[in-house]
Amino acid sequence: MARSVPVRKALVAVVAVLLVAVGAALAADAPRKGGVLRVGNLGEPPALDAHWTTASITETLTNHIYEGLYSLDSGNRPTPMLAEGVTVSKDGLVYTFKLRQGVKFHNGKEMTSEDVVASLARWGKQSVYGKALFAQVADWKALDKYTAEMRLKEKSAIVLISLAVPNNFGAIYPKEIADKFAPEVKVTEYIGTGPFKLAEWKPDQYIRMVRFDEYKSRNEKPNGYGGGKTAYVDEIRWVPVPEVATRVAQVETGELDFADDLNVDAYDRLKKNPNARAIVSKPYYWLVAVMNKKEGLMTNQKLRQAWQAAIDIEPIMKNVAGGKTEFYRMDSSLAPVEVTAWHTKLAGLPWNEHNKDKAKRLLQEAGYKKEPIRFMTTQEYKWMYDFALLTKQQLEDVGFNIDLQVVDWATLVKRRNNSKEYDVFTTGIGASYDPTHHIYLTASWPGWTTDEDILKLQADLARETDPKKRMALWEQQTRQFYEKVPVIRYGDLFGLRAARNTLKGFNETNERVRFYNVWLEK
Repeated sequence: MARSVPVRKALVAVVAVLLVAVGAALAADAPRKGGVLRVGNLGEPPALDAHWTTASITETLTNHIYEGLYSLDSGNRPTPMLAEGVTVSKDGLVYTFKLRQGVKFHNGKEMTSEDVVASLARWGKQSVYGKALFAQVADWKALDKYTAEMRLKEKSAIVLISLAVPNNFGAIYPKEIADKFAPEVKVTEYIGTGPFKLAEWKPDQYIRMVRFDEYKSRNEKPNGYGGGKTAYVDEIRWVPVPEVATRVAQVETGELDFADDLNVDAYDRLKKNPNARAIVSKPYYWLVAVMNKKEGLMTNQKLRQAWQAAIDIEPIMKNVAGGKTEFYRMDSSLAPVEVTAWHTKLAGLPWNEHNKDKAKRLLQEAGYKKEPIRFMTTQEYKWMYDFALLTKQQLEDVGFNIDLQVVDWATLVKRRNNSKEYDVFTTGIGASYDPTHHIYLTASWPGWTTDEDILKLQADLARETDPKKRMALWEQQTRQFYEKVPVIRYGDLFGLRAARNTLKGFNETNERVRFYNVWLEK
């Protein structure tokens, strides 16, 4: 018995050590405040005005500064953000929004219905999604300090989803800013209600956002882009690093904590790095060549159809994906399979035909005389340049004359708004959460789709509220898309990101990166 005492003491000591170790492990995994999160992105945003552009870099940045009435949950469903909730009249024509109280802007002012009404009125005149919604709005006004009312001209299927989309979104600004800057003029005073506020923007050096200590989070758990938000890091420093190989190297060395839009050829290398992790973003984009239908050569539908008939998509996608089948998908649907409600499987579409004879015949019917087609792309997104270069080769093989113009991304975004500057440009189309949110089917986005048949179906989709009837209309529009060819749909490309292992809490399932609810481990 005497010898059992030391044994008991030893056991107690072992248990104590184990408890300390477990406690230390749990503490290491627990969120902690502090630190500067360094994020490498490919370049400068064209604006920090969420209403003004669909550029994905603007979307990513502005969603840290601003918030809307609604956001998207992990199932891509609308979920309240600045709104407390909404009631809808029996006839479906009146939406009454109750606002959360005590929400502050970064300048200390409380958000009220006046700010909401002014902001969304501006958004409705400038944003692609805002224009689609406000085409149905008869009246939009404040009822009291925390209540706003939207009266519709007709029943609508798109009110809440339009208010929830993260791209070109209905960000709420202080009324004085929404009133000061006309919709077509970029906002240059950046005050929102988000968990981070803009502290400094030094073009070509960095954008610095700091924690907003008076941020009022929702009480729910984080859920997709919605739910509760906590700014754990003291600061996010967004660093433009146009050279993709440099972004990869700086994550490996620890100069950056996170880098986006990486080349897939870095995937294997990143997987072997003990201090970093590779993140596959799925969905990312489907690759697209956007035709200028306002003026010039590509107003000719036969010429657009010839382009569509000529291309052999799989070799292009395989090359863009570095030969890795896990980074691309062959799919003709205009909505990715991840947005399951609107994914289509339609037979007989003229997609990926790689039919040279048909392409040559259509070129003749178009009356094409070998005029140079100005095809604008960028090397900042390497995948854009690669798919443009291979497309040029395939098209010239059937008789096109392609003038490939390589510019930086900011220049491309600027030039694509001027119909005299180009015939075609490259970009990527991200997930659209409603059939009316496919920006390339609108008259207000570069490329300018003004075809009456397309626009009529878009209007029908906006007003039809029966899900089965909406799906039938969407399938009809998909077939119409391949006949009219407003843009060329290539395959789906998945993205590559990288993060240091010290970055914790990052939601890898979001299409776009968000750095609230993340923290840095010491």
